[in-house]
Amino acid sequence: MIHRLDETVISKIAAGQIAVSPSAVLKELIENSIDANASKIVVDITSPFEFKVVDDGEGIPFEELPLSVERFATSKIFSIDDFNRLKTYGFRGEALHAISLFSELKIKSRYFEEEIGGEIVVRGGEIVDYKPITFSGGTAVSVSNLYFNAPLRKREVLKSERTRMKAVVLDYALSNESIFFKVGDKVFYPSSLVERVKMAGVTDFKIIEGMFFIGFFKTFFEGKTGKVKKIFVNRRPVIVKEISELLRKLMVDEYVLFINVPSSSVDVNVSPLKDRVILKDIENIVCEIEKKLDSSLYKFPAFSTQRLIKEQEEVFYQSRLNIVGSDDTVVICEDGEYYYFFDKHLLHERVNYELLLEKLFKGEIDRVNVEIDEKIEDYQKITALRKFGIEIVKEKSFYRIVSIPSVLTVEDIYKLLNGESPESIASVACKRAIKSGTVFVSIEDIQKLINLYLSCKEKNVCPHGRPIFYRIRKREILKKLGRI
Repeated sequence: MIHRLDETVISKIAAGQIAVSPSAVLKELIENSIDANASKIVVDITSPFEFKVVDDGEGIPFEELPLSVERFATSKIFSIDDFNRLKTYGFRGEALHAISLFSELKIKSRYFEEEIGGEIVVRGGEIVDYKPITFSGGTAVSVSNLYFNAPLRKREVLKSERTRMKAVVLDYALSNESIFFKVGDKVFYPSSLVERVKMAGVTDFKIIEGMFFIGFFKTFFEGKTGKVKKIFVNRRPVIVKEISELLRKLMVDEYVLFINVPSSSVDVNVSPLKDRVILKDIENIVCEIEKKLDSSLYKFPAFSTQRLIKEQEEVFYQSRLNIVGSDDTVVICEDGEYYYFFDKHLLHERVNYELLLEKLFKGEIDRVNVEIDEKIEDYQKITALRKFGIEIVKEKSFYRIVSIPSVLTVEDIYKLLNGESPESIASVACKRAIKSGTVFVSIEDIQKLINLYLSCKEKNVCPHGRPIFYRIRKREILKKLGRI
């Protein structure tokens, strides 16, 4: 028989989709603080089941404290039309109610227009204390004994949850650079967006701006793990599958991307966690990002004075790749576990490029005299230029370039001085590579090329950022053939 569920059951089911983890609970509390116009937010994490968020925001009126923990009670919207002009993170009025159902929730607050503060304590959805108190201002929300009444959920909380909770704080610190954040020993002072991105661990990035976005992109790493990959829509940390796939396709290793669109062009009411959105102009946004990256970033991997060729963790199953076959464009190899489909031209281009760099750094390429008016005083730039075999002489209080390797151009020198990469080396490597459609290349020559490739430090992409190969597990093919 079909019957209507009791309101208590409905509420518990809905709350379980919001308070799914300690980090999800913390996310809701931080959003509330930001929505209350806080300029300072301090997060104290004792454990994943006991933590506190304190802010200096507008506070909650004493009489409204009980209402704040009721389901569907909010100050963010009044009608469905408000979604078209939504400026806040929250809007459903479910978060505090959901949290209170699974914990002991204590809220201390004083509304900025009132002289007296208030305190309310809710345990398992029941108000157990509510009284006026003396309070300095803002709001302090404490969560204790989280999941005391949901032992299965508590048992599933991972050991890494504390790290995930700190990552949540980082997300909102990144997208709200004017707010002071503190979590543990980590402090984010009010700063610029650029400084916040640096504090997140993304350095030596390239800033690219478009009609819809501003992005901090990086494609060149020093063997770093734990890469930052974040997308924000109207400063809300979200997952946008179409954009993530685009950046993966373009071989972007690390990024912080801020997309800004009118509130009427984004649907934020997609999932209970508000971590996914639907963008009305997604096709135009993706197209613009791709166009901007193609023209601004992917002509050459980003320049680094510390290491010019990325150390890649790509490990082949055996010490050599065995050639299966070749046509005029693709070389097929195997290493015992995978089949590899190599673009012959890009394979040769990568080998040429690294051989050129090696000769360049050893000073084995002839130099030509040049006249460049640039006066160089930065010693780090001088050191970086000399690595490329560029001859520099001292004149009084500055240095001047007098000759450069023949594979470089004057334009390359200015790129190096600006912290960018010289494009002509990649161009030379490309011109010297086997052209697509070249049939008459012996298997012996291809094997020599593969052996040289295996000694390359970068094995994934050509100097222009295009993927060199596609691989597939042999096991997958055997499955398709019914052999497994």
